Amino acid sequence: MTLRQTLEAQWQQGGWLATSLRPLGALTESVAAWRRRYIHGRPAAIPSIVVGNLSVGGSGKTPLVAALAGLLNAAGWRVAIISRGYGAQPPHWPYRVNASDSPEQAGDEPLLLVQHQVPGQVAGSQAVFICPDRHQAIAAAAAEGFDLALLDDGFQHLALRPTLRLLVMSGTQPLGNGYCLPAGPLRESPAALAEADALLLDAAAAAGLALGETPPRFHFRVQPRDLQALADPQRTRSLESLAGEHWTAVTGIARPQRFVDTLQALGAEVDARFFPDHHVFAPRDLESLPRPLVMTEKDAVKCRNFAHSDEWVLRIEAQLAADFMPWLERALSTWRDHEH
Repeated sequence: MTLRQTLEAQWQQGGWLATSLRPLGALTESVAAWRRRYIHGRPAAIPSIVVGNLSVGGSGKTPLVAALAGLLNAAGWRVAIISRGYGAQPPHWPYRVNASDSPEQAGDEPLLLVQHQVPGQVAGSQAVFICPDRHQAIAAAAAEGFDLALLDDGFQHLALRPTLRLLVMSGTQPLGNGYCLPAGPLRESPAALAEADALLLDAAAAAGLALGETPPRFHFRVQPRDLQALADPQRTRSLESLAGEHWTAVTGIARPQRFVDTLQALGAEVDARFFPDHHVFAPRDLESLPRPLVMTEKDAVKCRNFAHSDEWVLRIEAQLAADFMPWLERALSTWRDHEH
């Protein structure tokens, strides 16, 4: 286990390394609190919704953004998903991502969000724009006629004052050990929960987190959908086909054990090969691994160009509780009345 993996494990379970870093964690917390107090961003030209989190690592945020974009489209909004574009190298900033872009050009998560659009959606009703400056990305989207910005991450991007802030929390310990980086997984103090307009919680977080009545809370779940052939997206397999078969699970995500746990819960016998988060896959990473091979959708966007037979993608989907959209539509009603 690497030093980083050891530290990340101690963020949940405790240990000497995480404990020794608490003074640095206190500094991170102080800086974050100072920023909250003194940095007051400006609103965007169109309504903007931030979907973010307090902790680092995977929380189901990206599939939630995809699901939320679909719900907003169905409600009549033209939605521009806004991403920082971590690791992307586009020809210019801001940049509208195309489904044909490479992961190196667009970034893996923005490319996944473009490819995640719901079949049957009205053409031009949804797009993904990337730029480190969220205001520039939103301005580019507004210039193309989009009337709502949905930010994938950005709760700590205080230069923007969004219309709504949604915080995603998942897992049995959504706040880890309660400390800030590097002593724990938090980007800022748990007190920042009060800055959210609503919390989106999976079942484990809802059961394991003691919260007051505010902000309002809504449940979501992320569940497997099916298996899709990496080399031929038209080929699929049912989830039941995982059971009793030996699979090599390959992934480069922040919390890889969740992926393995999901496969095992579906009955698969799993040999896991973990790579660093945001790993740029090359053919040599996969060529000697036993088949069949299965990976996440985030990994798949980086491997399609050199895919072979018997390599599969576990597709997932997020579902929001039925009471969420009525709340969201009420929260956006002022903009709806003004714009529509």
